[in-house]
Amino acid sequence: MRTSTRQGEGGRAGQAPPASRRETWFDTPYGVGRLGFSGDVPLELDLPEPGRTRPEGTDEGHLSDRQREWVARVERYFAGEPVSFDLDVRAHCRARGFTAFETDVYAALAQVPYGHAVSYRDLAHAAGRPNAYRAVGTAMSHNALPVILPCHRVIKNDGRPGLYGEDPTWKTRLLELEGTLRRGATKVVMTGRGQR
Repeated sequence: MRTSTRQGEGGRAGQAPPASRRETWFDTPYGVGRLGFSGDVPLELDLPEPGRTRPEGTDEGHLSDRQREWVARVERYFAGEPVSFDLDVRAHCRARGFTAFETDVYAALAQVPYGHAVSYRDLAHAAGRPNAYRAVGTAMSHNALPVILPCHRVIKNDGRPGLYGEDPTWKTRLLELEGTLRRGATKVVMTGRGQR
């Protein structure tokens, strides 16, 4: 999972961005983040950064009502409110150029509820690929839409949070925000394990 998605803006690295691409900014207690869209489908999210400011001349008037709704949900999430995201996962995966395997993994990932964590092995099983848990980890590394596609809720089989893009402290921070990990803990208490 990349915490900054600027390098691969149109899908896989090197692909042209969609013609209907738009971006906007959102405010959180952690700083300002960025949300990019293809039409009304969220395509990528840059996690908030302290000290980041919105670019000058930012005009939110170009956003559709649906895009504004996405921004509001993301802001509520970072304010500590339990939020569910009704993402059209298959449309998102098509826009990103993902494989059928990656699409199955992200569809299963989208079902992991707020405040729960699953292991890579559990997610592989939920995606219908029980022996592909290492490949699930690779798929998570391509997630350009953290929080909405909650890869932070996927942890190591031994309960340790594991890696998370360029800034692994974000995984712990998000798990703490959701109450899945006690502040300062090094292991996640597995909830929802084996229920898929």
